[in-house]
Amino acid sequence: MLVALIRKCLLTFITLLILSVISYCILLRDPINVVAENRVVGYVSYVQNLLQGQWGISYHTGEPLAKQILNVFPATISLCLSASVLSLVLGIPLGFIGAVQQNKVLNTLLTTLGSLSLAVPVFWLAIVLLAYASLNHWEIAAVGELHPIYDVPTITGVKLFDIFLADSPYQLKMMQSALQHLALPTLILAIPATLEIMRITQQRAEYVLKQNYVKVARTRGWSPFKIWRTHILRNTLPPMIPMIARNITLIFAFGMLIENVVSWGGIGRWMIHALAIQDYNAISAGVMAIGLFVLFIDILANGLAILLDPSQKKDWYAK
Repeated sequence: MLVALIRKCLLTFITLLILSVISYCILLRDPINVVAENRVVGYVSYVQNLLQGQWGISYHTGEPLAKQILNVFPATISLCLSASVLSLVLGIPLGFIGAVQQNKVLNTLLTTLGSLSLAVPVFWLAIVLLAYASLNHWEIAAVGELHPIYDVPTITGVKLFDIFLADSPYQLKMMQSALQHLALPTLILAIPATLEIMRITQQRAEYVLKQNYVKVARTRGWSPFKIWRTHILRNTLPPMIPMIARNITLIFAFGMLIENVVSWGGIGRWMIHALAIQDYNAISAGVMAIGLFVLFIDILANGLAILLDPSQKKDWYAK
């Protein structure tokens, strides 16, 4: 167990080291940041500043980059979480249905749809759905996070929470407007994510259904409900946790791509603006923040998988 823990910590440290080197190299793209001192000394100083929370300032606004990232990151995370929840709610049941309907038309249809999960460009899908919703006058055909008529003070960075904490007589209307603005980007991100979750669930459930312990349970006369509760669900869902975490990171990446299309004030739109004005300080800090978030999701998923999936615990006792 100690060896596995040390190995995991070492891999995490190497990942952070590579991430910091990439971020520092981006910072050096700006001639202003190229100093006469040794680059190794400059890199050490850069890492020390990161550990102290000093991520530099934006050349465009003069504000601290750490403050700007904390202002825009919650918007992207809220969009990512809403799409992830919707994809799990829809994808897992559809995956189980496809696994049960083996060698049937429904199984073939769901399998084909699952194979298209990452084949459709999400930015193209965002443009198509936004145009279609606008032409048909859907209520969710809205861009931005909130109608500009409402002014909500930023407290947490998540509009729904900020509206809930705000003292306004129009709180219910603002909540309705925020949900309408959240619906379309959530739907855009949930389509490929749902297909991916459905594909993963279907493959795992089909594997479990072919195991001998499921066949033995059927010969013993167990009811389908007891078989699913005792064997299929317990052996399907826990091993999927790392794959679900991977799907969350994909949703996060897709979300950054569509933020400029739907005018969502998240880290993706902020990064695109920084790239447009060549603010290398902001680009470097943004890459570091995104990498830390993805690394945190990976560590959290591995921890949950070890706690919930007994088959993963053998790695902790491997010699």
